[in-house]
Amino acid sequence: MNIPTLTAGAALALAMALPAAASPAFDGFKAVCGDTHMDFAAVKSAVDAGHWVPTEVQPSTMEGVTVTESLARTVIAGGAKLTLFAWRGTKGAVQVSACTVRVAQAKYADLSHDAGAWAGFAPQVASPTKSVWQFTEDSGAIKAVQKADFNTAAAAGGLDFFTVTATGPETILDLLKIKS
Repeated sequence: MNIPTLTAGAALALAMALPAAASPAFDGFKAVCGDTHMDFAAVKSAVDAGHWVPTEVQPSTMEGVTVTESLARTVIAGGAKLTLFAWRGTKGAVQVSACTVRVAQAKYADLSHDAGAWAGFAPQVASPTKSVWQFTEDSGAIKAVQKADFNTAAAAGGLDFFTVTATGPETILDLLKIKS
């Protein structure tokens, strides 16, 4: 076997071993929702840094939660329109925050794949149109959480629910954090 054949074979093996890059739409979501760890001030800074512009959206929050802050922004990423609605609030002593990005003309399967790669584990709930990851963060690492451990996670670093949902021509990426 000659050197060029070995080099091409090694390059192919390396390419197959590397994870595929996430889509620009998922990277946009991750920058404002995931990388900020749902800290509302960090979400605001991330949307400003990413040149998201103010927009109007139909607000959707959790019943019984008193919303203390919210924002709505939009941006184009990789040719797709991303619309963000983020908020934080309280229900008694429980802190709740959410960061939702609607991606126009997005392929659910691609964004669900990107979400799984980011989470680092398979969704606990999966169907052809919806995937849900339940986790907490431990020293910056995402750790899967089962229902029996929800209260413990909420009392520690927070309990996160990450949902990817196909709704016609768009896909919704929704990250919800509950801290007690």
